[in-house]
Formats: sequence, structure tokens, C-alpha cells
Amino acid sequence: MLTEYSGNLSHPLEFGHVLEIVAKTIDGASRFHINLCTAKSSVDPEADIGLRFSCYFRNDLIVRNARMHGVWGEEESEPMGAINLPNPIVSGEFFMIYILACEDKFHISINSREFCTFRYRLPLSAIRAVEIRDQIQVIKQVDHRTIFPNPWPAIHASDYFKAFSNDQPILFSPGHVIVITARCFENKKGQFIVKFMDSDTKREELHFSVRFDEKCVVRNSMNKNFEFGHEERHGGFPFVFNQQFKLALAFTEREVLTAVDGYNFFSFAWRTPNAMMNLVGFKLTNTNGLVTQITGVDHLQTGDPSCTAFEKYSRHDYECA
Repeated sequence: MLTEYSGNLSHPLEFGHVLEIVAKTIDGASRFHINLCTAKSSVDPEADIGLRFSCYFRNDLIVRNARMHGVWGEEESEPMGAINLPNPIVSGEFFMIYILACEDKFHISINSREFCTFRYRLPLSAIRAVEIRDQIQVIKQVDHRTIFPNPWPAIHASDYFKAFSNDQPILFSPGHVIVITARCFENKKGQFIVKFMDSDTKREELHFSVRFDEKCVVRNSMNKNFEFGHEERHGGFPFVFNQQFKLALAFTEREVLTAVDGYNFFSFAWRTPNAMMNLVGFKLTNTNGLVTQITGVDHLQTGDPSCTAFEKYSRHDYECA
């Protein structure tokens, strides 16, 4: 089954930022592309692309290029060293692409080994979206972190057991909205859990558990002893198995508001003082054989600390720009 990903970054790329992408192609794939662009193609089909990373399996080749004002530039396809394979990615297997933004160029590693560089052809700050397309089967990680002056948020061993990870290089603030586009399939008795954790301790400030087996959504958080408190279950069950949904989470000073497919769902009051100020992203896990296919994560800075009318971002006919 094919999938793709398209999402707005929470913050434009800067020197010292890194994008870490983990995915897998279908067996026998011939190609895939990763675009770092000024806008999602669904918003602007002619948006500039600061880096297109293209993998062509049949030619055993990885090509880098950029598109400005609708015109593609000169392709680059040489790896950094003669000892490197032209294409170390294997069709049908997981790969990790690590794109580091340095002073004047991207440094790109594949599966933890340095592979190539790509000199900037448009201002780094203009890059605001990431797209992953063409013959991709699984997308497990789209993390945006900083490594300068310090690595942040920290990578914990537990990260490797998630179904999807979306770290961000900035702390959340009132007015931040996240829109997750996804679909659940395989075992209709399974569950998926979205976890927003304290950046230092990894304690769960918001535990959002969608339980198809119980037809309920459980919300909770951990105290300082990593113990869960009282569960909140009210609000019904707006998710439909094997049907795409858009979940919007709006962060205010006192609570997180949620909407699904254009309708308000519930609010969850923070149980820790200033809890939101130490969140940096989310992890998603599955249980009981459920598969959650995430095709987009959009971060929006609304400028409205109360997130008024945020539910519009979860409508299927609304394109997050």
C-alpha cells in the first residue's frame, strides 16, 4: 500500500537545524522523492523547492536538485567519497535520511553515514514545508530538531519503538495548532495513542488514546511520579475505522482544545503548571495490530492565544497553508 506525507514545519529552517526522516519504500520500488519547499504543493503547485532528494533504484542513483520560479537547476548526483555506494538505500527496507542545515549547504547522511552535501540555492529561511512522495509504504519519523548550540530535543531510546515521531525545534506557545491527517486500518479492535511529553523527563503531559475496541477516546496525564491520574472519556467517538480523519489540537495557556473533521471534540485542562511550555512534539504508538498511516502534520502559529475558531483547520476542505 502506498502512502505519502505533506506538512508545514513549525518553524522555518535555520543554521543548526536538522530533519530526520525514517521511511520504507514498497518492495521493488523504482523511486521516491523528498522535497524541502517554500509551501506544500497542494497549496502552491509551483512553490520553490530548496532541495529535492530523489532516489532512483533502477539507476542505483541519488539525485539532488532545486527548483526556483518554476525552473529546475543543475542536478547533482555524485556522492562525497569514492568508497560510498551511489545509492546505499535498499528498496523495500527502512532508511534514515538526516539533513543538517549548515552555514552554506545541507549535509546529508543516509543510515548514519555521511553521503553528500548540497549548497543552498534559495534562502534557508524560505523553506517551510516537507513532502515525501512516490512509492513509499511506511513513514515512521519526520523529526525537526536543533543540534546547535545544543542537541534539542534529546533523542531517547524509547523513540525507536514509536509508530510515528514528530519532534519540533521550538517550545509550544499559546496559539500553536497541530493538524494531523491520518487513517487507521488492519485490526479494528486496536488502539492508537498520541503522546505529548515533557521535553526533559519524557513524562506524558497529554495521553490521547483512541480505542476502536471500546469506541472511546481516553485522555490522561502523568504526575511527577509517572503515575496516570483520572481518565477523561466524555465526548463520544468521532473516528471511523479505515477512513481518513483530520485531528486538530490547539494549545492555549490553560488547556488543549481538539476538533475532528471540522467539529469540536473536547478540551483537556493542563494538570501541571506551565505544562505546555515544555512540549516539543508528539509520538504515536499503536496496539493490538492497529496500523495508523499519517499522511500529514501541519503546524500553524495562529497568533491568537485563545485559538478562536481553530476547528476550521480540521475540515477536509480546508488546506493548511
